Amino acid sequence: MFFKWRSSRRDVVTCACEPEWPGLRALVDGQEVAGVPSPEGSSPLVLMLGLAASCTGCGADYPYGWAVADRR
Repeated sequence: MFFKWRSSRRDVVTCACEPEWPGLRALVDGQEVAGVPSPEGSSPLVLMLGLAASCTGCGADYPYGWAVADRR
């Protein structure tokens, strides 16, 4: 099956960076991918793969919806 369900989010950790959340990243098969906040919630790709984003500065888990950033 394609879906990886997460039973629960880890404890919410606030970002220690100034400004908060300077960037997001996730690991996919050992490769780092960039992420962007998404006010509509997490993208279907993020949900299907069960990806979790973290702050590029302090490493805190991002507790809100996000999507994989466009490659440029």
